[in-house]
Amino acid sequence: MFEKNLSVAFLLDFYSNLLDERTRDIMEAYYEDDLSLSEIADGEGISRQGVRHIVKKGEEQLEFFEEKLGLAEHYEELSLAAKKLEGVKATLLEAGGVSDDTITILEEIISTILNKGI
Repeated sequence: MFEKNLSVAFLLDFYSNLLDERTRDIMEAYYEDDLSLSEIADGEGISRQGVRHIVKKGEEQLEFFEEKLGLAEHYEELSLAAKKLEGVKATLLEAGGVSDDTITILEEIISTILNKGI
């Protein structure tokens, strides 16, 4: 049975605009709208096997983009770094005696990572 690889759905968030329109539409129907291969096939006027082929090729393309560009991995690393900084900020606030300027700087760094670094 053909099972959905949820990591592909994550890659689709980053690279869907790099796919051709038909592949993107089918991939989004399959991963985001959670339509079955048969439902997509009916809507596209092609066979279920044709849809499966397009999905498999789309998955290969997305994995190729990630291998070359690494945007999803970069996003995950920066998200983890931002979470760690949030933890440091919380620890500093609990400990007390930390200046408002230090907290403000940490908040600015976290904001930059989350909003511009990703």
